[in-house]
Amino acid sequence: MRVNERMTPHPVVATVDMPVTEAMQLIEENHFRRLPVLDGKGDLVGIITDRELQKALPSDATSLSAHELNYILMKTTVGDIMPKKKVITIEADELLEEAAILMRDHKIGAIPVTREGKLAGIITETNIFDAFIDIMGLREPGYRITVRIEGNPPGILGRIATVLGNHNGNISHVATHVDAVEQSVIVFRINRIDDIEAVIQEIKTMGVYASYIAV
Repeated sequence: MRVNERMTPHPVVATVDMPVTEAMQLIEENHFRRLPVLDGKGDLVGIITDRELQKALPSDATSLSAHELNYILMKTTVGDIMPKKKVITIEADELLEEAAILMRDHKIGAIPVTREGKLAGIITETNIFDAFIDIMGLREPGYRITVRIEGNPPGILGRIATVLGNHNGNISHVATHVDAVEQSVIVFRINRIDDIEAVIQEIKTMGVYASYIAV
């Protein structure tokens, strides 16, 4: 799955010369948490968050008059308060998992997406979560079978799939990972099967742990 399949294309943006009040209005009206920032040539130069904009607004305890406040706010631009650091971006045709790794490694919630050097979209943690839900079929009814295996015996996945097939099981999604005690874990999403209890018992005869829940 590629980033461009899950990103939000043509995102709402701020510009470096936009007053912070206008940028804050864009965020509030659209329920965003950040905006990509473009310069006068339309090039991506940064990203501004709702927190950074809030910090730029005077506190309620200020002694400034309303006229002075309005003057300051109209004169303060996104470019004035935007963090002056290199923007982390990702190309539209990169794999989605690369975006997830970048977000995790840099502890950020969104990444501007570029195509040939120009802003093409934005990928957020919500987009990543939605992709995970779809990949694992988490909104589909059926069963989730979890199998834990010591080591990685050859052919085990095929043997389990054969058992499921013998009971008219229909595998909709499969995921694997290694847990904290170095066991291989295989998770099957099954949307149809004849006798789930018999399936679990037959899988256990292979010398592995198996359990299921209805979802």
